[in-house]
Amino acid sequence: MWRWRGNNSAPDQASTSVIDQGCELDGRLTFVGTLVLNGKFRGEIFSSDTLLVGETGQVEAEVQVGIAIVSGQVTGNIIARERVELRSSARIFGDIVTPVLVLDEGVVFDGRCKMKNEELRAVQKSS
Repeated sequence: MWRWRGNNSAPDQASTSVIDQGCELDGRLTFVGTLVLNGKFRGEIFSSDTLLVGETGQVEAEVQVGIAIVSGQVTGNIIARERVELRSSARIFGDIVTPVLVLDEGVVFDGRCKMKNEELRAVQKSS
C-alpha cells in the first residue's frame, strides 16, 4: 500500500505492500513493514521485516528478511533473523538459515537448514 506523505518522514513500520497475481518483477527489492507476494519475483529481497509468499507466489531469489512465511514456491536461499514458517503448500528449493523453523505437514523442502545463532551472526556481518 502506497501512502503519500507531505513531509519526508520515515516509512510506516506497520505498512503492508502487495505484489499480486499477474505481476512479474525482476531486480533487487527492499521494503519496510510486510510484503505480501502473490505474483512472480526474480532477483534479491532484503528487509528486516516480514515477507509473506502466498500460495500463488513464485520467488526465484536470494532472500534476507526478519520473518519469512511461505505458502508458495521459493527457489533460492532464505536467511531470516527471527523465523521461517513453511505452510503446507510451500515448496522450497534452497537452503534456509534461521533460529526458528516451523514446518507444516505437506511442505516440500529440498535444501539444507542451519539454525545456529553463529551462522546468522556470520551472515549478518557479511551483509
